[in-house]
Amino acid sequence: MADVPASEARQALLRTLEKGQVRRGTVSSVSDVDTLVDLGGIHGLLRTPEVSWQRREVPLDQVLRVGQDVTVTVLDVDADRDWLTVSLKSLQDDPFREFARTHLGHVIPGRVTKVASIGVFVRVHEHVEGLLPASELPEREGDEQPLAVGDVLVVEVADINLDRRRVKLLLRDMG
Repeated sequence: MADVPASEARQALLRTLEKGQVRRGTVSSVSDVDTLVDLGGIHGLLRTPEVSWQRREVPLDQVLRVGQDVTVTVLDVDADRDWLTVSLKSLQDDPFREFARTHLGHVIPGRVTKVASIGVFVRVHEHVEGLLPASELPEREGDEQPLAVGDVLVVEVADINLDRRRVKLLLRDMG
């Protein structure tokens, strides 16, 4: 039996992959932007947002390493373009959905992560930030900023939009 050329073997493997399929693979390269995962002869592109639900605050090469075994979900297969994208986070529980199930209407502490003209962003859970709209902030005197990054507030989770992944907060106490 003659050896099948590598490109034909890749195409055959690519045709066996389907969107939503879970596969084991090995990290073959890591860059600042993305990672390649070898799925046994074909590489799947693992984009940074698909690594985890957590915001990327550390370089990818500190999260993944070449040679690491991983389990991924196939997101997209394009056999015509010889293209495959995969996800690690699709196999992880979505902390935003869990937060939505358990925190709507609750009064909880949070830490200011960003002050913007539209309001203040507050981390209310390990992987969840909400917006405290500017209209909810106390009046300022002069140019004084009432809040700064790092301040702790007590807020009420007033609204959660699962589709847009947004949380609206109301101020209950400035900690």
